Amino acid sequence: MGKTRHWLLFAVGSLGIAVCSLLAVPAATPAERDSAPIREQSWKTATFSSLLEPSGPPEYGRCIKTTGGGYTDAGCTTSGSPGAYEWYSAFGSARPLEKTRFSGVIKEATTAKLETVNKNVITCTGETVNGKYTGNKTLGEVFVTFTGCSAFGTTCTSPGAAAGTIATNQLEGVLGIETLGAEPVLNKIGEDLFPVGHTGAIGEFSCGGVKVVMSGSIISPVAENAMKLTTTITAKQSKGKQNPENFIGETPEPLMATIESGTPEQGGEALQTQQTNEEKVEINTVV
Repeated sequence: MGKTRHWLLFAVGSLGIAVCSLLAVPAATPAERDSAPIREQSWKTATFSSLLEPSGPPEYGRCIKTTGGGYTDAGCTTSGSPGAYEWYSAFGSARPLEKTRFSGVIKEATTAKLETVNKNVITCTGETVNGKYTGNKTLGEVFVTFTGCSAFGTTCTSPGAAAGTIATNQLEGVLGIETLGAEPVLNKIGEDLFPVGHTGAIGEFSCGGVKVVMSGSIISPVAENAMKLTTTITAKQSKGKQNPENFIGETPEPLMATIESGTPEQGGEALQTQQTNEEKVEINTVV
């Protein structure tokens, strides 16, 4: 139990972003795109990487096959006219997302594992995720539930949940640049998940009577420049530290745990989540 007081897992599920193949629907004209109504987005200056702008890449959306489009490839990364594809942002375009929700489960035959810098480990055998796209760069209403959670033979449980179940508070997320490529199409993108407004706890639970409060955030690499309905999101860690820990140009905000009244300790998550969107979505690094 002594080790347990150093760190117990809360694995924030790495919600990935689905990336996808083409969806054939008629394209709008440039005039239609320019006049499209703007839907409300969860844009908060403090939430975003300093390298991002309110409009522009990276962003969620769809690359749709059409006649006379502005792009020549199915990922809408190579411009050309007349092209066979057109890009439509998830929100505020002529053809925004009609279905914005997504769900996820842990990849079959894998476990969620979090290791701390002090080499303490907690594992969970199950995971479910639910959330929605709320803007061209944002996620919201995200809830993650882990089952079969334990550490050192001790079951870990959130208040009011079934034994071995850890449930998060409501989370939100934002896209950011993980690694800059030689050109935008080669940029690597991550998704950061954190408590709403970067305030409060990610979640709380106890293991053998020891209270654990999770805070901070977790960045998961996501796939870019292609459309899929379903994708596998893989969170990575090394020696108790998440990889990556921050977006380019940003200060790290790592996943942390406070055990009872102790000093917060850093940890890293390893997890594979299979995410399914209600409709095909892409993260574009170029448009």
